[in-house]
Amino acid sequence: MLYTLLLRQRKLCMLLFCMLSSLIINAQTRITGKVTASDDKQPVIGASVKVQGSSTGSVTGADGTFAINAKSGDVLVVTFIGYQVQNITVGSATNYNVTISPSVSTLNEVVVTGYSSQRKKDITGAVTVVNVSDTKSQPAADATSQLQGRASGVTVIQNGVPGSAATVRIRGVGSFSNNNPLYVVDGVQTGDINGLNPNDIESMTVLKDAASASVYGVNASNGVIVITTKKGKKSGVNVTYDGYYGSSNPGKGFDLLNSQETANLLFLARKNGGFTNEKGVYGTGVSPVLPDYLFATGVPNGTLLKEGNPMVDPARYGLDYKKLGDSGYNPTIIVKANKEGTNWYDEVTRNAPLQSHNITLSGNNEGTRFLFSGNYLNQDAITVGQFFKRYTARMNSEFNILKKVRIGENLQVRSSESNLNVNNNNEAGIIAQTYRPMAIVPVYTINGDFAGNKGGDGFDTWGNSKNPVAVLSRTKGDRNTNFNLFGNAYAEVDIFKHLTVRTSIGGNLNTANNSTLPFIEYEHNENTANTTYTDNYFKNQNYLWTNLLTYKNTLGKHDFTVLAGEEASKFTGRQINGAASGFFNYANTPYVNLQNGNVPTLNNSNIYIPTTTNSYFGKVDYAFDGKYLLSATLRRDGSSKFGAD
Repeated sequence: MLYTLLLRQRKLCMLLFCMLSSLIINAQTRITGKVTASDDKQPVIGASVKVQGSSTGSVTGADGTFAINAKSGDVLVVTFIGYQVQNITVGSATNYNVTISPSVSTLNEVVVTGYSSQRKKDITGAVTVVNVSDTKSQPAADATSQLQGRASGVTVIQNGVPGSAATVRIRGVGSFSNNNPLYVVDGVQTGDINGLNPNDIESMTVLKDAASASVYGVNASNGVIVITTKKGKKSGVNVTYDGYYGSSNPGKGFDLLNSQETANLLFLARKNGGFTNEKGVYGTGVSPVLPDYLFATGVPNGTLLKEGNPMVDPARYGLDYKKLGDSGYNPTIIVKANKEGTNWYDEVTRNAPLQSHNITLSGNNEGTRFLFSGNYLNQDAITVGQFFKRYTARMNSEFNILKKVRIGENLQVRSSESNLNVNNNNEAGIIAQTYRPMAIVPVYTINGDFAGNKGGDGFDTWGNSKNPVAVLSRTKGDRNTNFNLFGNAYAEVDIFKHLTVRTSIGGNLNTANNSTLPFIEYEHNENTANTTYTDNYFKNQNYLWTNLLTYKNTLGKHDFTVLAGEEASKFTGRQINGAASGFFNYANTPYVNLQNGNVPTLNNSNIYIPTTTNSYFGKVDYAFDGKYLLSATLRRDGSSKFGAD
């Protein structure tokens, strides 16, 4: 009787357990999948995947994949700008491949492509039109950053340095060298749009495959981003202001070991390796002992410096900045240990303000339309001392001289200033340097000078990493100034009803000057010293002359566009690099210039050999009954970099 009762209880428990397990599994199923665009068969980055009727949601990653918790019967709603909403009902499967199609309302949009414009539904290649109005929700200094998550097949990587362009990849990496796309702004080709004011952009189209981009020739091997800037639309004179102010929060860095935890780890490693009581790891086989001081000039490496030692008497301290450049000068430095631990990430980061002010004057009347805009942008980095300032002015206008003749120009003038800095996406970046120094190393010495790993031998003491606060302080006076003139002037003539000829002359004039101040890292065990002041000047210009002949017509069910063109370009420039060393006083920044160095040198002076190109191209787009499409492109490029044949 007792056995039967126990057996029944056991069966009941098993039944309840199975029911509970089934309920848990049903409520917590992990659904994965991949979202792909039907027009170009590429993964969609940044698509929204939500469980209908709930707050549960996910966003697709760089490869278009997503993961979300849902149960059988739930409906997953997949949305992306410019594409139709796709609903997926969750069944027994846990992985779904979702294909989304362009929105029907966008198929009749006329978009700018290669040297011409087409209805989106008539385009045979892989083309994505970026909704420019949506990019305004993401304040940024450059338009490339605003591309993030706005176009399928386009990957945007930002490095966090103000004023630097994001890395843009269209359909991945296809070369061992340059993988940057070609940018075409108002018909002028350029290698980057870092200085383009995002407020001036009217439309942005991404050409992602050979069918759509081949009309631009070899320069389009990594894809093309075609941009048009705004012109006056509304009648009369209109004045608008657009501005914002905000800040960037650096967030919390990684949770790293503090001073005692680092010592415990090193001590355990030495103990397990049979190297207890080694220099730099203090203890007697039980637990490590933290020193009171890390370093004092004249004390052998690995010495346990405790409070009261005469070698750490503040009276011994002596550091003369005027003598740092003298050969053999060895200042007396005393560094106290930070037993609580230095949070290097917090030491170099801050809440960084960002502000932008844009004013636009535009108008449109019979025969004339114009736009003038001015922009001021000031962006501080989350790293202390780094900044970027930019002033931009634009003038776009078009005039109808005769009924069939139009002339106009698109011109931008830009001036910018920043302090020199490195890419934060590699180990040399200042952010990466915050994870390398030991926590026991303080920011400053007992006298307020910079502290570092001085006294360590690079193996079992304080490592060989730099003090990132010192790095930022010593480079805050470095400067990079830039002046740029970019744009074109054009004329269009309607020869016949369906035949238009256009000529455009434009280009890019760029000048830059950068200077780097010298420094001596007296606190660094590798005795790194940069005693040379550099001052560099660059100037280059690129000219582009484009001539186009376009024929558009519709005959019954036949729509066709024929384009023929010729394009010539020329690039030239020069640079001068100067340097000087042997300064009397490295601490007096205004004193440090090329004239005051005892050892002036001319590092480099170069006049670029002019390079020219000449290209002929043609394109035919044909549509029958709005259903059947044909596109053909032919281009021939010649370059002075090759021989005459």
